[in-house]
Amino acid sequence: MLIPADPSALQDWRTLVLRAAHADEDAAVRLSVTNDVLVLTVAPLHPHGLGDSMPLVLGMRMLRLTTSAMDGLDVVVESRSLLDRFARLETSEAVQGISLPPAEVRVAWAGISPPRGPWEPLGTVGAGTLRAAAEAGIEEIATGTPENAGSHAVDGLRRQVWSRTALEVGYTPATSDVEHSQPIPAGAAFGAYVLGFLPGTGAAHVLRSGVWTRVSLPGGHVLVR
Repeated sequence: MLIPADPSALQDWRTLVLRAAHADEDAAVRLSVTNDVLVLTVAPLHPHGLGDSMPLVLGMRMLRLTTSAMDGLDVVVESRSLLDRFARLETSEAVQGISLPPAEVRVAWAGISPPRGPWEPLGTVGAGTLRAAAEAGIEEIATGTPENAGSHAVDGLRRQVWSRTALEVGYTPATSDVEHSQPIPAGAAFGAYVLGFLPGTGAAHVLRSGVWTRVSLPGGHVLVR
């Protein structure tokens, strides 16, 4: 049983799973625990096999549990199975926690873990800029696909839109006085948007570690490679 230290965190957890399932009806959720911290990871965008140009976009939220009894847990389950448990929880006034679904699923993206650090800060990006990039991409996909187009054509346009650079963040590395820029794919903006991480105002912090870029917001983190 996974019981958040703050009962209100269950609603945030449920919202994340709902949004992931909205982006992908077959969405999976990775549940990993270190000490008493539960890390929830979903992948609103991910490549399907070698040679797929779709970026891997992970959304992550963390919440503290009441105990460290589940330390070391690392499982991947269907979003549907978690939503079933949330539905049962709403009709119960007993323990405010979620039991683990009995069945795990295998998804390729769960085998790719982003680094824990070190993360190099690159700068900030306005929440409005990310929202505009995401909405523009969604609109382009909606209007750019013929009515009777097959799934192959739709997937091809999605890859084209979400893999291209949406914006760049300028920064000066600690080891150089020369300013560089870090390209951020539109898929990062889509991830932050579809998972509900974007606030009405403010900015996201952009960081880099190797091939990974992290966009951190109060509502969660989006990691892209």
